[in-house]
Amino acid sequence: MKKFIAMIMLAATVLAVVGCGSKTKDDKGSAKTETAPDGSVVQETTMEETNPENGLPLSKQPDPNAPVVDTVVVYAIVNDKMSQVMDSVDELTDQALLDKLIELGTVGASTKLISFTEEETGETQAAGPGADSSTVSIKKGTLVLSDFSAGEGLDEETAKKAVADTFALNFELSGCDITIQ
Repeated sequence: MKKFIAMIMLAATVLAVVGCGSKTKDDKGSAKTETAPDGSVVQETTMEETNPENGLPLSKQPDPNAPVVDTVVVYAIVNDKMSQVMDSVDELTDQALLDKLIELGTVGASTKLISFTEEETGETQAAGPGADSSTVSIKKGTLVLSDFSAGEGLDEETAKKAVADTFALNFELSGCDITIQ
């Protein structure tokens, strides 16, 4: 009985190896196959033309009709935790960012933007790679809101901190003060 089971397993293994073996197809469009003197197979492929502007193959070009949007990072509640959520807006403006915070539930729908200003702090820091100058000035923001209400499941201080951090991150500020009217 053991020999019979061993023979069946051996037969199944042989069939699996034969079934999974490679099959050669002769594609006459893009590749040329030759046999080298030592018996190995040499396959030449033709390179697809690339766009000199972006270096991508012509078959992989981006859609020219796709809308151009700005990517933003917004603090919102995800799985009962405050998290950074990447999203997009048509254009990065103070009102668009507040609308995104309302859409994601960080603040209530009644919250309105009165003003947003950026001011120089007089301090500088070293510029990053690829920057035009060796230092950049540090800016701080001031955001004035009215009818402020926290999003569902948030207390007011957490919602204010999320709004301040969202504005500071997206407008590249050292910080953002929030005033509620």
